[in-house]
Parts: sequence; structure tokens; C-alpha cells
Amino acid sequence: MSLIAVLSFVAAACGGGNVFDLAVGTCFNDGDLSEVEITDVPVVDCAEPHDNEVYYLFDMADGLFPGVDQVSATAFEGCVAAFDSYVGLDYASSELVATFLAPSSGSWEEDDREVVCFLYQIDLDKLTGTMRDSGI
Repeated sequence: MSLIAVLSFVAAACGGGNVFDLAVGTCFNDGDLSEVEITDVPVVDCAEPHDNEVYYLFDMADGLFPGVDQVSATAFEGCVAAFDSYVGLDYASSELVATFLAPSSGSWEEDDREVVCFLYQIDLDKLTGTMRDSGI
């Protein structure tokens, strides 16, 4: 199945227990991802049904905030490039969709440069188990 879709969210700085604590392999449910700025997500054990799985983290280059469009383009490009090494299948052939949490202009001012790449099932069904090396 070949589909490229992007659903991007902006990470906003705040205290502990938030999106800045996510690590590769962390699974979480959507919670309230309808917000423009996401600070917290409900983390769950990957063995349980879940909506999303973090598969890659990277930092954007320092400098002035490049704007939302450039942040989104850079984040999506970086996430797609890392997809196949985590899942074990190239992105265009996968049943999974890549998306990301990226810095907002406000969090950028507080030195946030981290992009959190995560994946979910294309039909929005729950995932069960890790998607690492799943070939899905």
C-alpha cells in the first residue's frame, strides 16, 4: 500500500511528564491530539493496544525559528528517512503512517529543537506490540 500522509503536531514546553520525556520505543494513546500545542500524551505499555509508537528522535539545527512550514517539512523529511530502519519496510510500502511532534515558535525560544517521530496504523486501528522490525 502506498500512501504518504502527514499529521503534524507542535510540541510546547512545560514541566515533567510531558512530550519531552518520550523515548524511542515509547507507545502512547492519542489523548487530546486535537490541540495545536501538545504538552502531554498518555503513555502505555506497548504490549497493550495503543495508538502510536515513537520510532525516532532528532534535533533541528540551531538558529532563528525557521517558521512552521519549514519546521514541518524538515521534521517530515527526517521522520520518513528513519522509518524503514525502525519498521523494517520502506515507508511507501507500509501500512503505518509517520508523523511527528515538532517545536513551536514558543518552545524554540526556550531552546527546544527536538522532533519526535511517531507512527500509527493507516486505518487508525490500535497497534498491539512494538512495530520495531515488524515489516508492516
